[in-house]
Amino acid sequence: MMSDERKELISTRLGLYALALILVASVLVWEPYPALTSLLCMAMVALPRQARLRLCMPLPWIMAALTAIVTVLHSMGILIGAYDVIWWWDMLTHMMATSVIAVAANLVIVVRGRRAVPRQLPVRYVPLISLGMVIVLGMVWEVAEFAADVFLGQLTQYSLHDTAVDLSVDILGGALVAILIPPYLDRLEEDYGICDVTLASP
Repeated sequence: MMSDERKELISTRLGLYALALILVASVLVWEPYPALTSLLCMAMVALPRQARLRLCMPLPWIMAALTAIVTVLHSMGILIGAYDVIWWWDMLTHMMATSVIAVAANLVIVVRGRRAVPRQLPVRYVPLISLGMVIVLGMVWEVAEFAADVFLGQLTQYSLHDTAVDLSVDILGGALVAILIPPYLDRLEEDYGICDVTLASP
């Protein structure tokens, strides 16, 4: 049976390959915005793998897969104009992105808290903290889109309605994770994330 580390590695590679194709396509048609987005998304796809290798933070392999999927959907959506013609595309990518970020935030807070002195916060408070982080990150993202529109002449924010829907979906994704994740956090082994990681071969 394939190990979780191997699944993570495959998911990361597939995501990077897909984003590289989007980058090349963007350059060929001279679309700088999706090209830049695909580069930034490559860094995001590498994060779960780097968390395992550098920080001894073995996130569930599905996190790498979902990160790859959402970043590819986002970059491809910009390149092919899916955000303009498919009404639910924006909501899908926002929901997926905020959910992945919220799950990662919960795990990081729990693990780092176990290493802290004094002892970490009770697990029941962690989802609330992660929800607050997701809301703040959603606001930062909208500000970044506004800056891109003003200074780079892009059209990432179509209207106040679009911004409000984006923030609402962000909050919904973070809230769903906050509701659903406590049982998973309670089942985490005491030494989760505090270990020597056995690396899969490249």
